Amino acid sequence: MNWHLLYNTTTGQSVSIGTVIADPLPAGITALPLSDAEGEGLQNGSLKWDEETRTLIPTPPPAVTAEEHLESVGLGGNRQPTLLYLRQAGAVSAKLDATEAFLNTVLAMFAQDPAPRSDWPAPAYTFEETVTQAVQSLTP
Repeated sequence: MNWHLLYNTTTGQSVSIGTVIADPLPAGITALPLSDAEGEGLQNGSLKWDEETRTLIPTPPPAVTAEEHLESVGLGGNRQPTLLYLRQAGAVSAKLDATEAFLNTVLAMFAQDPAPRSDWPAPAYTFEETVTQAVQSLTP
């Protein structure tokens, strides 16, 4: 498809995106040809139009709270006490160490600034991977 982004030539404000455009264009409107990937990115929200630079930029991830982030990566709710219990039971696990370090990093970031943010780190391992290795270290 031949995607185009139409924008106000003076302000840079996006007017429309599509595969069919008027010919001739109204005065003061510029058509920017887009690749299929760019057109689809604008449609699915992974890209957005920047009026100042008049370019497409990646859409930043939404700002979320620390609690929402931990839930989204599978480490919310009662999963943190489970990891603590495994450690207290004597589990020795590199994945448990890494997951604890991740949780401590999130906690430190939250302590510095409790506002929602979009730059939270990602855990190295899933809860399931961490628990599996930790439980295996407890099994004789």
